[in-house]
Amino acid sequence: MGKVEKKFEEVKPDMTPMIDVTFLLLIFFIVTLKFKTLEGRLDSNLPKDMGTSNATVEEIEKVDIVIQVANPGQKVPDPRTATTSKPEGRLMMLSGRILRVSVGTNSFTVRTDAFDKDGLFSDLTRLRTALTPYAKTQQLREDTPVTLDAREGVVYGDVIGVLDVVIDMQFIKVSFAGTQAQD
Repeated sequence: MGKVEKKFEEVKPDMTPMIDVTFLLLIFFIVTLKFKTLEGRLDSNLPKDMGTSNATVEEIEKVDIVIQVANPGQKVPDPRTATTSKPEGRLMMLSGRILRVSVGTNSFTVRTDAFDKDGLFSDLTRLRTALTPYAKTQQLREDTPVTLDAREGVVYGDVIGVLDVVIDMQFIKVSFAGTQAQD
């Protein structure tokens, strides 16, 4: 009998599982990596009116505008959006909605369905009057921060009406608070 020669096939290992494991390890180490904070660096708020500097710090008065719902009103069709297919109006609006706007110690109500010729709430003239002491000079308007705090139930359009008055009076530092507290 003759000898049968065995042919050896070259075995090529599958690299896919090895690459998968490598990426898993890489992701693990990236996710668990903690950066070392700089030693000797202390973040602190030091008093500015004490120490070697003789500079005085002026208190900057800030304006907090709190917007609350006094009467939520009811949804009715908006006649300004009337079409031939929907003569009563395509969109809904809130009728009889009343907001309570507080600026510092001043508090007043605003009807949101009373508009002036520019489409702004006509009752917001009282807001303009309440903001006037804070906007006497250009420097005061640039330095005075204004915070709009819309409470629960206030809709986007209500905040935009107040924001339009603040921007029209040329206040620059405007921020929004997101509290849900009820008074």
